[in-house]
Amino acid sequence: MRKIRFLWVLIALFVYSCVTVNIYFPAQEAQKTAKEIVNSIRGNVNVQQKENKKPVPASFNIFIPRAYAADVLNTTNAKIAAIKQRMRNRFEIMKPYYMEGYLGEGLNGFLVIYKQPKSLRDRLKLKKLVADENRDRNALYQEVARVLKIQPSQMDRLKKIFAKQWQDTAPKGTYIQTATGWIRK
Repeated sequence: MRKIRFLWVLIALFVYSCVTVNIYFPAQEAQKTAKEIVNSIRGNVNVQQKENKKPVPASFNIFIPRAYAADVLNTTNAKIAAIKQRMRNRFEIMKPYYMEGYLGEGLNGFLVIYKQPKSLRDRLKLKKLVADENRDRNALYQEVARVLKIQPSQMDRLKKIFAKQWQDTAPKGTYIQTATGWIRK
């Protein structure tokens, strides 16, 4: 009888000790961050963000300090700023390649060479540009994940969020990967 009771106690302890770990993924923060970063790199003006930063009337400044923490996420550090600057400079060089249909924005958040230019010199230049871009994108994703405290197991979700922003802001002529194949923007 004692063995059965002991067994039931062990089973009860086992059932109650099972722990469910919920991994929090800050989807809204990630989307907001991705939009701000991609728009900054691609040179798109984020009108909504500017509208949200309405100044507090001067009469309230004595009592209420200016704080826009809800509008601007703390994802601008020196590392992200350096990556964005390199990507911004490179984007200007890559624009013609996008518009000619040589580049495609993948679903995984990375850039692909959709078709090759005719000249060997252009092919080599494009290959280097894409490799540099994808290296910076990977570094950007890693740093944003660190700042937003996103678990490594959730990196694919972050990359998909960025992929949507890259695709939405891609220049006309860019190939866009969809679930059913590639389309030209």
